[in-house]
Amino acid sequence: MRFDPARASRTLVAALVAVLAGTSPAAAQQFEWEGSIWSRFETRDIDGGPDETFTVMQTRIGATGVFSPMVRFFAQAQDVRRWGEETSTTDGSADQFDFHQGYLEVGNDETPLRLRVGRQEYEVAFGRLLGMPVWSPTSRAYDGLVAVAPFGESARLEVFGFQIAEGSSPVNDDDEYLAGAWAEFGLGGGRTLHLFGIHDRDNADAETSRTTLGTEFTGATGPVRYRVEAAVQAGRVEDLDISAASLMAAFASVPFADGRGSVGVGYDRYDGDATPGAGETAGFSDLFGRNHRFLGFADLFNDPRDNTDGRGLTALNLRGTWELKDALVLRLDWHRFDLVDDEGLGEGRLADEVDLQVMGPLFDRLDVRTGVSWVGAEAPAIALGRTGGDQLFGYLQLSAGF
Repeated sequence: MRFDPARASRTLVAALVAVLAGTSPAAAQQFEWEGSIWSRFETRDIDGGPDETFTVMQTRIGATGVFSPMVRFFAQAQDVRRWGEETSTTDGSADQFDFHQGYLEVGNDETPLRLRVGRQEYEVAFGRLLGMPVWSPTSRAYDGLVAVAPFGESARLEVFGFQIAEGSSPVNDDDEYLAGAWAEFGLGGGRTLHLFGIHDRDNADAETSRTTLGTEFTGATGPVRYRVEAAVQAGRVEDLDISAASLMAAFASVPFADGRGSVGVGYDRYDGDATPGAGETAGFSDLFGRNHRFLGFADLFNDPRDNTDGRGLTALNLRGTWELKDALVLRLDWHRFDLVDDEGLGEGRLADEVDLQVMGPLFDRLDVRTGVSWVGAEAPAIALGRTGGDQLFGYLQLSAGF
């Protein structure tokens, strides 16, 4: 029999996965590969600030081993790099190569409880507070445990606990944790209710112990689709009591031309206070959120609390979309950013941002996302260090996967 290197490598990997799952290779019922690659060119021109042009690339390969109806294992390796970052054409150091995910899952959709243990991507509801930032080349993964309990066909409860930092590791001095629970209820008629509670704790000398409680609701009234969100935060951040920390947000859209196009309007308010009392700090934080989905593609605001020094942020969003062909969509967004409390800065207006994008499939298994963003910055945005001035940002991303 001729030696087949490809077949031998597949057999070896299957055997290793089976050993990790505590079974023999013969017990594995299924073994599947998946992979993806994308490359994105970016250029940014900032008045009064540094200009930057580069190309970044993400490559992933993953494998799923299904050993029984109750047990499966997933591992995903990831390499992230900027073109030209190596010291030479023979440099093979792979500075950002890692196992992005690796977890064991016990249970399935038909069992009363499903557990996932290990390093994993995770998202709560719409991803505003815990989300997968797909724009980031490294994305985000958590080390810990997720338990999912379905209730009938239209409801479920998820409980999670993640260790963000381990004080006994070589790179961290203190422990940091993230834990919580959220529930989803399908109410019929296209309506969905989310309830969630999230607690984050950092045991550094300036300790943080913060709890976030909130709700999200989506529905439709005739042709109008809408989303409403509300949340509050309480506890301590860096040994200061939290005050003025709430979130209110809403978005509604209406289709036209038989659904080929849509127009929408949204408003987000992250509460804050420029002058909190003695021993207090202000501002609502979106934790580990998926910011592009809500606050524009120019990345002016990745945490409203930190980005405004606790003053709070409001964001008005007008949106229009048009399907060019076969799910290839043209989208135009206008954002208006203002401070909740402008004391000491003279005015509350921060910036206007316009995002024009084309996104969707070009060919079978090849997607494109390309666009340009313009930012008109006002003095407070510059004073807060969000930008050196007006910005022009452009990008072209091609992605493929199997």
